[in-house]
Amino acid sequence: MSSRILVVMIIGLVLAPFAFAQSVPRSVKPEDLEKYWVLMKASVQGDAPLGGKNMDQAGCAAVSFIVEGNGRASNITVEKVEPPGDLGKLATSIAEHIEFEPTISNAGRDRVFSSLIFPFNLPDDPDARQAIMEKCVIPARRWNPKKPEN
Repeated sequence: MSSRILVVMIIGLVLAPFAFAQSVPRSVKPEDLEKYWVLMKASVQGDAPLGGKNMDQAGCAAVSFIVEGNGRASNITVEKVEPPGDLGKLATSIAEHIEFEPTISNAGRDRVFSSLIFPFNLPDDPDARQAIMEKCVIPARRWNPKKPEN
């Protein structure tokens, strides 16, 4: 084997992990998510835990996630639940099932980090609905992968 081929193979082995590394997702505010990805309404479904705490109460859950290039959510994190209870489990299930389609401006299917608020059992009164939803508003944040604990 010539030394030139050996050098090329070593360089290839050294650089291979970088070729497969995913890009850091773009962080977008929830109100800007639709500029990159459109939520497919038919995909909004979830599995509710049987006998869960406060499942019959009016409430909401804020969930952050990454929309991957295939339109599916990953790295799902429940950020806030009101009232405290098992609505967060339902919100996680919904986030695991939702699908997105890229917008024309996101033809490259860029990954984005964002969040959504899922409402549950909201009353008919618009002011009461707004008051409940405001309890789940979280500040906009940037993607910050958690480091594994040793």
